[in-house]
Amino acid sequence: MPTIVAFFNQKGGTAKTTSTLNVGAALVERGRRVLALDLDPQASLTMALGVDVINLEWSIYDLLSDPDHPLSDVIQESTVPGMDLIPSHPDLAAAELELLNELERERRLQHVLDDEALSAYDLIVIDSPPSLNILSINVLVASDTLVIPIEPHPLSLMVLRRLFETVNRIHRLNPRLSVAGFLPTKVHHSSRLASDMIEMLREQFPDVRLLPPIPLSVKSAESIVDHTSILQYMPHSPLSNAYRKAAEALEEQVAREVAHE
Repeated sequence: MPTIVAFFNQKGGTAKTTSTLNVGAALVERGRRVLALDLDPQASLTMALGVDVINLEWSIYDLLSDPDHPLSDVIQESTVPGMDLIPSHPDLAAAELELLNELERERRLQHVLDDEALSAYDLIVIDSPPSLNILSINVLVASDTLVIPIEPHPLSLMVLRRLFETVNRIHRLNPRLSVAGFLPTKVHHSSRLASDMIEMLREQFPDVRLLPPIPLSVKSAESIVDHTSILQYMPHSPLSNAYRKAAEALEEQVAREVAHE
């Protein structure tokens, strides 16, 4: 079965969506079979990958609300060649209330991803919601490892303790869950603040790997407007190369974790 990698941070504005998209595209470039899963009701990843959300017939909402719904109805090709997609829809916001009275509500996503049909993929990359709710709990229960995108800003560091407290509590439901590393995003290399914050990450969380940083660039937003990854939009740019390095480091870390199991 595929390795499930969630891009997870309870704080918004950390570039989770663009990280999921572009690291996923870089993994495809490395020859991996990748399925992207959008679990954010805002459906930003879904729209970035060229899906018309308004006219979308089936989404992850249908899989979570009806365990018998065929997975094949929902998976579709994306605008990134080689990367398929389980899209999101604004209806997903209703799932939290609908799941409240369901048995094993925190394992709904896990049951969806246990489908044998997904063995065709090497990795599943999840764009998580920017909050702590039943959807994000489902992400933590279903995932093998987390990538934590983090903007090098003091407020970003302040919420990390709570994030790790949440991960530690989830271990009783998902003992295999690990943290692959921090992914510094929106990094201005000439900024003293950015370098200080990255150094603080190293000091405060010495056991968590620091993945190669992603530089601040408007080109990422431009590629999303074009409904593609930065690797297709500007394949030889420093931003594309940064995502390639991050994907390579992620694969190395995942392989290391699998070897220790």
